[in-house]
Amino acid sequence: MKSDLIIAYRLLRKKFRSGIFSTEFYQAFSYVEEKAFFKNLIFGVLRKQEYLDWVINSLLKKKDIPPSIRTILRIGTYQLLFTNKPSYSIVNETVELVEKKSFKGLVNAILRKISKIGYTEPKELYLKYSHPKWLIEYWKKFLPLDYIYKILEYNQYPLKTTARVNKRKIDRDKLKIENIFPTPHSPVGIYFEKIEENPWKLDKYINGYITYQSESSQIIPLLVDFEKDELVFDACAAPGGKATHILELCDVNLVINDVEKQKIKILENQFKRLNLRPKKILNFDAQKITLKDKFDKIFIDAPCSSLGIARRNPEVLRRQKKENFKKLSEIQINIISNLWKYLKKHGIMIYSTCTVTIEENTNTVKKWKPFAEFVDIRERLEKFGIKYVWDGYGTLFYPDEILTPFYVSILRKIKE
Repeated sequence: MKSDLIIAYRLLRKKFRSGIFSTEFYQAFSYVEEKAFFKNLIFGVLRKQEYLDWVINSLLKKKDIPPSIRTILRIGTYQLLFTNKPSYSIVNETVELVEKKSFKGLVNAILRKISKIGYTEPKELYLKYSHPKWLIEYWKKFLPLDYIYKILEYNQYPLKTTARVNKRKIDRDKLKIENIFPTPHSPVGIYFEKIEENPWKLDKYINGYITYQSESSQIIPLLVDFEKDELVFDACAAPGGKATHILELCDVNLVINDVEKQKIKILENQFKRLNLRPKKILNFDAQKITLKDKFDKIFIDAPCSSLGIARRNPEVLRRQKKENFKKLSEIQINIISNLWKYLKKHGIMIYSTCTVTIEENTNTVKKWKPFAEFVDIRERLEKFGIKYVWDGYGTLFYPDEILTPFYVSILRKIKE
C-alpha cells in the first residue's frame, strides 16, 4: 500500500506540473498491488480538487505552498474525508511522503485538524461539486439549470465500462459474460457492473464479439439509415468505434481517415479483430485532405475540448481554458468546409463532439444554415430514451448513469 501511495503521489505531481497525464500514468496500473485503491485515490483527488483545496486553504496561514506539498495534502485530505481508512494510518503514511523535513510538521498538523473536523458542506456550487468556477458560470449562459446540475452530479462518479456487441456475430441477449447488463439506450450496448480482469484480454473482446465504446458514441451511427454499397467517409476515425460500428450495421463502401499516424495501426488492428474491411484507410489532416470521390455520408467526430468525458478523465476540467473553445471551433469549421465539397448533393454530414461548449457545437454548425437542412433527430432520440437539449441545429445529450454528454448535428446538403 505504501508503494502504491508513492506511485500515486508521483503521478499526481506529474499531472499537475504538465497539465495532462502521460502514458506512464496508465502503465502504472500494472505495477500497483491494490488497483481499486490506487485508481480511486488518483481519480478521487482529481474529481475533488476544488473542494480539497478549499478545505486545505481554510487551515493554512500562507496559501502559497510548494506544489509537491499541496499534492500531498490533497492525497491525505481526500483519504480522510472520502475513504474508510483509519485516520491515524492516513496521517502517518501521508506525512512519510514529505521529503523536506521543514514541511513534515505542517502536513501533520493540517491533516490532524482535518481528521477532527471531518467533512464540511460548502455553500458554493463550484466547491460542492468540485468544478472550476469559471466553467459553471460559462455553462449558465447557454444551458438549462437542470442540465448543469446533472453534469455536475454525474461527474462526481466514475463511469462504468461499456461495450458494443457485434451484431454480425451474436445477439446481445445471447452474449455470456459475467457481470454485464444491457445499456439503457443503445440496443447493441452492454455495461460491466464490475470488471475484475484485464478488459483487453477478455476472450469475447479478442474474438470480436464486443468493442469497448461509450454508449453515447454507439448512438451516433444509429441516427442515420445506411444503404448497401453507398460511399461513406469517416474523417476522424481513430480509435475506430464509429467506423467499425458502421460496417457492423451495413456493407457500405467505407473510407476512413485519421490525422495521427500512430493511430492508423490501432484502426487497422480493430478492423482485423472484427474481420471487417474498409475500402481504404487514409492518414491526412481532415482540414486539408483531397478526396477523389463524392460521398453519400460523411462522419466528423471532431477534435474538441472533451468536457463531456470528464467522468472518465476528470483532469480535462482543469486542463481546458475558455480560449481553447474558439481555437477548436476554427479547426472544426475548417474540417467541415473542406469536406463539404466532397459531400454529394442531398448527402448528409453527421457532426459530433464529446464536449459541452456553445462555440464547438451550436456556433460551429449554424454557419452552414445557408447551405444545409438540419435533420430533426429528436423523435429518433426519444425512441432510444435519450433526453436532450435541442438548439435548432442539433442535440446535446443529457448525462445519466451510463450516457455521457455528446452533441450531434446532421446536415443535409442543399447547396455547395
